[in-house]
Amino acid sequence: MSDLRSELEDWCASYISAFMAWDAACIAAHWTFPALTTQAGKSFAFTSAEHFEKNTARLLSFYQNQNVQTVERKVDAVLPMSETAISLTVKDRMLDQHGAQIAGWTAAYILQRVDGRWKAVAAVADGEVAAWAARGTPLGG
Repeated sequence: MSDLRSELEDWCASYISAFMAWDAACIAAHWTFPALTTQAGKSFAFTSAEHFEKNTARLLSFYQNQNVQTVERKVDAVLPMSETAISLTVKDRMLDQHGAQIAGWTAAYILQRVDGRWKAVAAVADGEVAAWAARGTPLGG
């Protein structure tokens, strides 16, 4: 399990590096398509990397408008589901230029091993939606 956890921590670090580069295409490279996200009782299917990138670019713009300067992600829990699939929960924190937390939440992913690398298949973003709504800056608003 320690090797698996190390691989998943590397996946998270790479994901956050792509995020901090504000690079929607690089974030999309962490996914396999079609992909699914759920949030606040709604499901969103992304049929291609290009479709996902458009949504991610809007999300990145939202974060920039909220003055997010740094993002932290920590592996919370790992549940192996098969040889090639896992469930992963992470703790995310969005920080301003002084290191103060703007918003934080727990997110969940299902990842599968594709060509020897972990790729997200699905994400549950309820915590993210709730965190921004509680701040008075709802996603999509």
